[in-house]
Amino acid sequence: MTRLLTKFRTHFTLVLFTAFASFAHAETPAADSTSADSAAIDSAQKLSPFDHLGHNMLLSAFGWPLGFHMLGGALTYKFSMGNNDLMVARFAARQDQLVSGIAFGPGMMMGTFFPILVPGYMYFISDNRALNNTGAVAVQATAVAFLYNNILKAISAREHPDAELNSGERSRDFKWGFFRRGVFYGWPSGHSMTNAAMAMSIASYNRDKPLVVAGCALYAGYIATSMVLGAKGEAHWFSDAVAGTLMGASIGWYIGSVFYKEKIGEKRTPPKVTIAPLFYNDTKGAVLSVRI
Repeated sequence: MTRLLTKFRTHFTLVLFTAFASFAHAETPAADSTSADSAAIDSAQKLSPFDHLGHNMLLSAFGWPLGFHMLGGALTYKFSMGNNDLMVARFAARQDQLVSGIAFGPGMMMGTFFPILVPGYMYFISDNRALNNTGAVAVQATAVAFLYNNILKAISAREHPDAELNSGERSRDFKWGFFRRGVFYGWPSGHSMTNAAMAMSIASYNRDKPLVVAGCALYAGYIATSMVLGAKGEAHWFSDAVAGTLMGASIGWYIGSVFYKEKIGEKRTPPKVTIAPLFYNDTKGAVLSVRI
């Protein structure tokens, strides 16, 4: 039975990978001239994951996504102090292992490999220019979310759930500092954050395709749910997934928006504050410029 379950997860994940990569490039009839023009522009230009990287990294943390980062932190405090995390973890621990494995095992595997496979296929392997550009956006959003997530995990060092030892105190076990528990233990959920960033960057860049937007949102939700209810609930607390999804989705949507505005030809207003690294043989530091 275990071998059959493993084989099912592998085949199911491969099928979903093919479907997700194709779905992200789903064609819908152009509703107006703007959609047609954006499609023509998307086919003509070639994007790179390094385009606007410094600007997007800075404002993914301190632009409007900061509100969602703070909301994720506030909800984590509420859910851990109110024992909501504990109740969800105990519910997950009571589930039948076979049923839970079939329902959420593929999601945990997808959450591990899709942030590499999906953008990689789109950008490096596909010979479709529009799909290449979507892949460039997804690569950047996933990388930024991965970087920020590892920084947060290294600082927070939150204990993972344990089906046999779960308690309210365990759900509130943070060890603030640097690398107190490495980067494998901590808050928020890396799978939820990187997959939400990948999915919502694709959705944001293809916002004129409603099916793509809906599919990406459902995918991000499924990954977050799998990280909470899969593996007897021992992967992450409920608030880890909620915070990770909010943070990753806001990063992905912001980065996708920057590229989408460029795709449709909208003039982009330069940021008021810009920080650029400065490296010379005798001078190292940063340059701060303020637009008045």
